[in-house]
Amino acid sequence: MRNHTVPDDDVEHAHRSVGRSFENPCVIHDPMTFQGGGERYAISLAECLDAPLYTSQCSIDIDSDITVNTFSESPVDRLLRRLPIWGLADALVYENFEVPEHHDVVITTGATSKAVLHSPHQHRYHVIHTPARWLFDRAPGRYRDSWGPIRVVKRFYQSYMRIHDLSTIPRIRSFVANSEVISQRMSVYYNREPDTVIYPPVNTEQFYHEANKGYILFIGRLEPHKGVEEMVRAVNNTNYSLKIAGTGSLKPRLSKLMSSNVELLGYVSEERKRRLLANCDALLFNSYAEDFGIVPIEAFASGKPVIGVREGYTKQQISDGENGVLFARGKDAMRDAIDRAYSIDWDPAEIQATSDKYSIEHFNEQWRKLIFGQSKDP
Repeated sequence: MRNHTVPDDDVEHAHRSVGRSFENPCVIHDPMTFQGGGERYAISLAECLDAPLYTSQCSIDIDSDITVNTFSESPVDRLLRRLPIWGLADALVYENFEVPEHHDVVITTGATSKAVLHSPHQHRYHVIHTPARWLFDRAPGRYRDSWGPIRVVKRFYQSYMRIHDLSTIPRIRSFVANSEVISQRMSVYYNREPDTVIYPPVNTEQFYHEANKGYILFIGRLEPHKGVEEMVRAVNNTNYSLKIAGTGSLKPRLSKLMSSNVELLGYVSEERKRRLLANCDALLFNSYAEDFGIVPIEAFASGKPVIGVREGYTKQQISDGENGVLFARGKDAMRDAIDRAYSIDWDPAEIQATSDKYSIEHFNEQWRKLIFGQSKDP
């Protein structure tokens, strides 16, 4: 499948459909207690629009000049967050946040911040990274291993949070999805279509290409939905070397399962990650129905092909034979894809070019055009 690039005129159409430009945006995000992809997106968006960032709490270091405003630091709020119903408690905090009236456009960027109630004169955008998977596509059977009465309580709580999540959708005038996969998922669970798709920003300029050093690489969390165990079983006792960078609950199991040609590296710094990508032969990516996938883009920016499963957004990121190889899920198909990747004479410059549409510059241009009606600095 060919890569799909969101045309700039999609953003222009989304801007025209609103019928106005804005002057004073703000960004509202979920509690910022760790720095994941959603947090990086919110920070990048606030930088792009020169907008203040509002959140109920912030305990991370933000290397940026943006203004961060917290609005929930009372003892009662801190107590509520420690309760098992933390999701409901956070939703109540956000529903009671008074968005400053001088902002003419409000952009929420997280599953919890979606609950914000804005004034009628304020236009509302919501950036959707995915409908909450624990409430929708991964909900059935989620608590099957819990003890009887506890399982019943968890399911009631899950159902209530699903109802609450759906109740927030009519509040939102315009949606921005982070990929075509999420656009499709929105249609299924929310019966809404996004105004446009804007990919999360990746600092592609940080990555570089160097000579291959004879290993395949995986970078990510060692959790079941990343398909890591299947990778290990596919590569075990072959002539290929697999390096696995990351931590997670599967580490003890993988340590017992892997053969001598598989190496667990544990946590790696950003600098070491860039070096590993620069020197790998290819990246192996086997996530189940991936929403987006930053690491494959970082591999492209390093001029390295991605051997990826034909699922989720992974199948749209990869142009088979140009910047990677696609395979159907399964160990045998994965081994065949690895063999094929080693048989291709890859062009690093051509692979790197496929990362351009995910760059910070492209992200900034699209958002500024959407909010301000032009792409230059606000």
